Amino acid sequence: MNDTITITSDGLELVAESFGSGSPIIAAHGLTGNRQMTKRQFQTLAEKFFIVVFDQRGHNDSSPITVPSLYNPDRMAEDIRNIMDAYQIQKAIIQGESMGAATALLFALKYPQRVKTLILTGPAFSDKPNPEIESLRMMAQDIKKYGKEQYLQLSARRMQENWNAPDEVIESVQFMQNSHQEDSLITALETVKDWIILDNIAEISQLMMPVYIVAWRDDPLHPLELAERMVKYLPNVKLEILPSVSHVFLDQGAVLGDIYHQFLTSD
Repeated sequence: MNDTITITSDGLELVAESFGSGSPIIAAHGLTGNRQMTKRQFQTLAEKFFIVVFDQRGHNDSSPITVPSLYNPDRMAEDIRNIMDAYQIQKAIIQGESMGAATALLFALKYPQRVKTLILTGPAFSDKPNPEIESLRMMAQDIKKYGKEQYLQLSARRMQENWNAPDEVIESVQFMQNSHQEDSLITALETVKDWIILDNIAEISQLMMPVYIVAWRDDPLHPLELAERMVKYLPNVKLEILPSVSHVFLDQGAVLGDIYHQFLTSD
């Protein structure tokens, strides 16, 4: 049974959904994502884990945001704390993807006592600028220029022509991007692209809990090099490398869900 609730955090409303039973997992999606996409990844774990997925601020059913300062990674890490408190969860497995990996990592650094295990999927932000700042800026500009509906049509053509993306991948990306209020999506793209969340990546060496990282090749937005740099500093870490970002979208439950299940039940 799925239960959906609205949680107040930092003056905003966050929509969260829970399912399954067992040890708790809190999962934070990435930029332009939504909780439904995250739910697909964790559906196969519902027999063993109590899973909470939520729409990040400014995304999908949570409060839209047009004030750039509200897309602050430290404030968004506090969203995770408020969600855990709302569910009366003291300690949990914390997972985040891309933008969500950044907020999950910051949460773990601030509240290590509340993190049983940390899962970072496609980490994109650290102590250096993301390589795809310009691409994210252009995406925001295209949405402003064409409007969201026309941009999505243009984006689908680009994915087909430039990357020969399978229909399933295109549909998944379109489903994510179409779920947000247009101005809020533009603000997110214009703001999150500039995140630098750490002064020095060596800060993560203080994390003693198990850390699992999922990364993939040939995606400058989620550089494999960043995941490999993280591995050098984390004392208790495992890294899984996928062939490409397409594998993430083709069947998220089978691909990411199986990886998470293997990570969390192998010990």
